[in-house]
Amino acid sequence: MISMDYPPTPGGISAHVYELSRALRKAGNRVTVLTRLKDKQPVHSTEDSIDIYRVQLKYMALIYGLQITKFVKRLLPKLKPDIIHIHGMMPLEWYDIDHIPLAYTNHTSGYLKRIKKGGMRRMAMLKRHFKKVDLFLAPSKELLQIPFSIRAEKVFIPNGVDGQKFLANPDKRATIRKDLGFTDDDIVAIITRRLVDKNGVIYLARATKYLQDNKLKFIIIGDGPERAAVEHEFTSHCGQRALFLGNKTHDEIVDYYSGADFSILPSLMEATSISGLEAMAASLPLVGTAVGGIPELIQDEKNGYLCKPADPEDLAKKINLLLNGDIQALGHQSREMIEENFDWTTIAQKTIMTYKKALQ
Repeated sequence: MISMDYPPTPGGISAHVYELSRALRKAGNRVTVLTRLKDKQPVHSTEDSIDIYRVQLKYMALIYGLQITKFVKRLLPKLKPDIIHIHGMMPLEWYDIDHIPLAYTNHTSGYLKRIKKGGMRRMAMLKRHFKKVDLFLAPSKELLQIPFSIRAEKVFIPNGVDGQKFLANPDKRATIRKDLGFTDDDIVAIITRRLVDKNGVIYLARATKYLQDNKLKFIIIGDGPERAAVEHEFTSHCGQRALFLGNKTHDEIVDYYSGADFSILPSLMEATSISGLEAMAASLPLVGTAVGGIPELIQDEKNGYLCKPADPEDLAKKINLLLNGDIQALGHQSREMIEENFDWTTIAQKTIMTYKKALQ
């Protein structure tokens, strides 16, 4: 596994690579992760029976991929991998190992932005990158859409979640609510998003103008360049009913889902949202935008409601529908969907099947 992001770095790609690696290892495979060195982390460590190598990347980002590829080549005689799996586009830039099958997962909204902008140079760059790939994976069907032909098989495999890790815990619920100053009667929405434009939290903040129930409270976990604007909108419309907790590690977030009643995904671009899956595993219904992989998670009126992106009024309308329905019954359906389709054990088996095809 090659990924620029890996725990303790937060984010969707980091969580995806971590959980997929663990699930593949539990399935009996040998897994090595190569990632970027940050702070005072060890250069080499073993966690959950997974070897982790961290590379000190120097100078400009343009040559990070070159440094990663050189490090991989030094490891190959020792590791002798059957397949190499890159997550995110940067490591593809200088990648030139052609004697080992290469899987690539197209994770980010940055790709969608490049496609939307178009241009000969961008398309030439993407063609050059994707020509190297033997297996092209994506956690949303939208991210599989490529405006030119490639030789690699394209496969949609959603993100997953550790279903046992996020089980709702009544004791944690009571503790979290007490610590945050919420009562048993409060209805708590949780939003675990980086506060950046593509995650659309500003539109949720504006939607609170149309949500007048004083028992409705918000937990916002995450930070980013839009935080000041988002806080201003929330404060303007619902006063102190919104609590901003800043960044939390992946493990720290777990208990907060137990303290909530539902989750909101107001994204403008999104794969199969990991935070959405985590909320579902904790038996929470969802309200989210009909973009990217979110419709894979939300079945209207079964485990939540879909709304239009960048539309505060429609978002508020769908939140009100949820509040006027049976929140617990919707949440129960969320949990059933996780157990049937999105547990990392299931995702790992689907990934192994695609690996085997690439190795034929």
